[in-house]
Amino acid sequence: MPREHGSDGSAYEETTALVQELDALKQHGSNLLVVGSRMPAAHGAACRQFLGEATTQARRRLFVLADPCTPESGRLPTGSDDPNRYSVIRYDATSRSAAAAAAPSSTPVPERRVEGGLGSLGLDISEAIAEFEATSGGLTPAELRLCFDSLTPLVSEYDPESLFRFLHLLTHRVRSVDGMAHYHLTTDRSNRTVALLEPLFDAVIELCLREDTLYQRWYLRDSGLTTGWLQL
Repeated sequence: MPREHGSDGSAYEETTALVQELDALKQHGSNLLVVGSRMPAAHGAACRQFLGEATTQARRRLFVLADPCTPESGRLPTGSDDPNRYSVIRYDATSRSAAAAAAPSSTPVPERRVEGGLGSLGLDISEAIAEFEATSGGLTPAELRLCFDSLTPLVSEYDPESLFRFLHLLTHRVRSVDGMAHYHLTTDRSNRTVALLEPLFDAVIELCLREDTLYQRWYLRDSGLTTGWLQL
């Protein structure tokens, strides 16, 4: 894990505590809310970290793409990857413009498209997880890695109660297989939407860019741990 800029001692202690917290979350499933506005590079770096791409352990990765403006390069699998180990879902809400919904996909792998309400999206995600369960013979803790990119269009599209209910069901589904999911939301930590959704998540990760260096700060719900700024 990276150190906090300018505070080696405290950063080491915070990093150790954070690693212990993450080890516990890996065993029982977790849902992480990643926030920060106008920083695609930071969101991309955080995404790759949470997907576990630096490890040789088996992973099954599910990508839920709901924002047509999000850069996909470097996050999605290539056509040469094992198709049993990834799934891509692209969500098109019915009220969006025809141009946005009909835009060709740049994804180099097959994907399933979902149109309609949040219920349809939730069902498709649950079915994708069930397929992983079937092909793996049972998912091990932290084997499922889900990236939801991003919640921002859903915040604009749906009322807060509907979105809260959808995420409540989805986060429960992820925990049911001891998976690890992270959800991007391109807004500041102080935004009221973050306060509304925060109780659903095990942690909120705030991203920051300082002089071309990316940092992250963690807020863990159950333990109450809040770290300083750690280099991403």
